Amino acid sequence: MPEVNKHYREVKTVLRKAILPDSYFVGKYSFSPYQACEHGCKYCDGRAEKYYVEGDFDRDIVIRKNLPQILERELSRIREKAIIMIGSGISDPYQPVEKEEMLMSESAKIIVKYKLPASVMTKSNLISRDIDIWQEVNKDAGFTLMVSLTFTDDEQRKIFEPYSSSVQERLDALQRFKEKGCNIGIIAMPFLPYVSDTEENIERLFVKAKRINADFVKPEGLTLRPGRQKDLYMDIIKNYYPELVSKYDALYIENRPSGAPIFGYRQDLHQRFNKIIDKYKISTEVPHYIYKNRFPIYDELYILLNHLSNFSTKLNIPQTTIKNSLAKYTNWLIAEKQIFNRKRKMAAKELEDKLLVLMKSQEFSKIFPNPKLARIARAAVLESKTFLNTAHLNTHHTKKN
Repeated sequence: MPEVNKHYREVKTVLRKAILPDSYFVGKYSFSPYQACEHGCKYCDGRAEKYYVEGDFDRDIVIRKNLPQILERELSRIREKAIIMIGSGISDPYQPVEKEEMLMSESAKIIVKYKLPASVMTKSNLISRDIDIWQEVNKDAGFTLMVSLTFTDDEQRKIFEPYSSSVQERLDALQRFKEKGCNIGIIAMPFLPYVSDTEENIERLFVKAKRINADFVKPEGLTLRPGRQKDLYMDIIKNYYPELVSKYDALYIENRPSGAPIFGYRQDLHQRFNKIIDKYKISTEVPHYIYKNRFPIYDELYILLNHLSNFSTKLNIPQTTIKNSLAKYTNWLIAEKQIFNRKRKMAAKELEDKLLVLMKSQEFSKIFPNPKLARIARAAVLESKTFLNTAHLNTHHTKKN
């Protein structure tokens, strides 16, 4: 590995907070102990100009050295129990520098102290060093390990992820955590066009996921934002796969700020996903049973409604119906959270009680006019029922925009 330049920084805040929970990776609070990443993945979205990462992305690593102290202070003030997501699109919390800095070990111990649920996103088997601490988190509040993986062999992996853990090392880490009773998932993104996005490779990954009893697999394609990210990635394609250059030029001809390829390719890729998902019956959303009771019930319902909108066909509920109910419920929840955030002495239990009152009012039928959706919402809140545990409800969608 190349020599890294360590840049130590003092931080004033650690936790990123949002008024609504993230329904994609599922969490409410998030942090990362580092910025930039030694793994050197050539497709990394974090290289894009929009993230303002200075210096050499692979070598100039920012270390937030006082993070554990600030994290403890902020966790002591949390009013809403919720999953803490550790990791980001521009850094891996268990990149090699963590071997010496130990910021994740210290952070994990603090999370144990406050009995809060957590999830970690990484592509490093270094997390196994802290498995006993994360097992304590899981025992008290719940822990989920999410490992990034799309390659099924190391020949391709070494080209695009030169300093990351091997395929087998990542699978071994997932299996170890599963054996310890933790939930595990594979962040299967990005599949690289014409390199790792073949139906055969996608299926091999799902077979491996099934073998270790993964709770979910979240697959997605590659985005190439115009500028540094796209330029570096295309240099790799020119060097290793020159025959693909013209195909990539056609796929990303629109040069969207989001980096998305043309719609036809996305549609075709998701059809491949759906075929394999139907065959192996693995959830592509974080299942309800993972986040159940790890949030206040009003946030849990918000996440569930977001996930239900992806399964509208299987549920025989029009997607527009679910989205309209989600929009109305979101408006209600934001308004109530604004009050909650102003009243610092107000407890989350009081906001949960407001939801119970809503469930019994006429306003509820205006938010949930569809009887089936209303029954699901009531059962989740009033009866503590769990939904979407059967993988056959999965359907992977793509938008034409």
